[in-house]
Amino acid sequence: MATTPRSRLPTYLLVEAGAVGLGYAVAVLRDGAPRTGGGWALAGAGALAVAVPLWVKSRRELRQDLEARSAETLAIETDAKLRLVVGDVVTPIAEVVGRVHQTSGKGERESLRGQLKQLVVEAVASLCDGERARAVFFQLERGEMRPAAWFGRGDPPTTVFTDDPDDRRGQEALLLVRFHDYLLVDDVRAGELPRGAEPRPGAGYRSFISVSVFCDEQNLGMLSVDAPEAHAFDETDLNVMRAMAQLLGAGLVDRR
Repeated sequence: MATTPRSRLPTYLLVEAGAVGLGYAVAVLRDGAPRTGGGWALAGAGALAVAVPLWVKSRRELRQDLEARSAETLAIETDAKLRLVVGDVVTPIAEVVGRVHQTSGKGERESLRGQLKQLVVEAVASLCDGERARAVFFQLERGEMRPAAWFGRGDPPTTVFTDDPDDRRGQEALLLVRFHDYLLVDDVRAGELPRGAEPRPGAGYRSFISVSVFCDEQNLGMLSVDAPEAHAFDETDLNVMRAMAQLLGAGLVDRR
């Protein structure tokens, strides 16, 4: 009795994600990143940020095309597209993270960190599913979080999160960062929302994800993505956000 050929896609994903992640880890540790918890955090974040987009793209391709094409043919085509994702999205981010911790000049380090912030928000806006998504990194400085980098829809972010008694949204956002937490809201117009999830008046989004950006014990800010439609994001997008936040934190953390 004839059997349907098994797709080799899971094997491709495991091999490629493992190879690229391991290669990045070895390169970071070999080229002079700290051999402490921060060094391993760099390596782990790099491997995670490689593996998640690979899996995300494979899942979407399978879901869209499986009915029309054989799994074997689709596996080959998807593998080629995944290589493009690694080359165009993940590799440049990982390279900048490594360079941040290799340079000795303060000015050059800050310039590289600026590049890293922009690369991350562009990657988040591209990888997450929402139509006309906008990604923002709110940097934590002196007890406040302000937009430091953004990409997506034309309206720039203006929100500043503070710990003022009358800024409930700011207080909740700062708590999210402090406790290394995340928040996924499907619809800000829903009847019941988590504390501090209410949008500012006139906001142009209905759904969003916010995740803490940190490394070791250093709290660095919050990475968010939002979209004008409700239910724009799912658990896969949350995983992408958490992976990118880890990689961003690894590049922004101060060396002890």
